[in-house]
Amino acid sequence: FRMQFRNILIIVLSLSLFSCGHIESKPTDILPRTSFLHIRKTLTVMKCEDNQCMSRDFNSAASGFVVKVVKDGAYAITAAHVCEDNVPPELESPPTKPSATYVMRRWDGASYKAAVLTYDREIDVCLVFVKDLTEGVEPVKISPTKPEPGDRVYNIASPIAIFRPNMVPILEGRYSGETEGLAWYFLPAAPGSSGSMIVNEDGELVGLVHSVFIRFPVITLSTRYDHLLSFIKTNLDKYIVYKRVMNRLGLDNIFEPDSFTPDKTS
Repeated sequence: FRMQFRNILIIVLSLSLFSCGHIESKPTDILPRTSFLHIRKTLTVMKCEDNQCMSRDFNSAASGFVVKVVKDGAYAITAAHVCEDNVPPELESPPTKPSATYVMRRWDGASYKAAVLTYDREIDVCLVFVKDLTEGVEPVKISPTKPEPGDRVYNIASPIAIFRPNMVPILEGRYSGETEGLAWYFLPAAPGSSGSMIVNEDGELVGLVHSVFIRFPVITLSTRYDHLLSFIKTNLDKYIVYKRVMNRLGLDNIFEPDSFTPDKTS
C-alpha cells in the first residue's frame, strides 16, 4: 500500500509540475509606459495698471499620453482644463493678457514643446501636437470595447508631479460604472494626474483621469469611454488632414508651439 501511495503521489506531483509549465502569463511590459507624457505648463499673465505692465508666471503640472506619431511630431491627449488659460481670480481685474507654454517630457526625460489644437470642456478632453516627438514613444492602443464594472485597470500618471526619467508611477484600481455622464473608478489620484490614461489589463485605453474626490482620493472620475473614443477619432482625423493641407499650401502653421489660440469645442 505504501508503494502504491508513493507511486500515485509521484504521478500527481509530476502532472502538477508539467501543467504549471504550460500556464501562460502576460508580458510585464504590456502597459504603455512609453505613451506617457509629463506636462509642465507655464501660464504667463500680463497685468497693466497706470500705463505700467508687469508679468507673472504660474506653473502647473499634469499628465498626458500619445495617440498618434507622424513624421514631424506626435498627437497627444490630456484634460481640457489643463489646456484652458484661466486667469487666477486675484488678477482678473484690471484686465490681464494670459499666454501659456507647454513642455512635454517623455518617459525618459526628453523634453518637447507643444501646441494646443482643440478641447471639449464638457467632457474634459484636449488634443495637442507635440513638435519633433517622433522617437522613443509608442501611441497607446484604444480598447475595442468599454470596461465592465469590476474590471481591473491601471493608471500611468504623475500625481503631485511625481515623475523622474525612467520612473513613471503606475497605479492600480477597478472600474465601478457610469452615472451622470461620468465614468467612476476606484483608483488613487491627485493633482498632476489630470489628463492621464486609464488602461485595461491588455494595456488598451479605456479612460482619462480628470478629477478626484479630495476627501477620499481613491474615487476618481474619468471621461466616459465612448466620449473619449469619439473625441480622439473625430479630431485626430480632422487635424491630420488639416495639417497635410496647410503644409502643402504653405499657410501659417497652427501646429507650431505658441502660435495658435485653441479651438474650444464646448
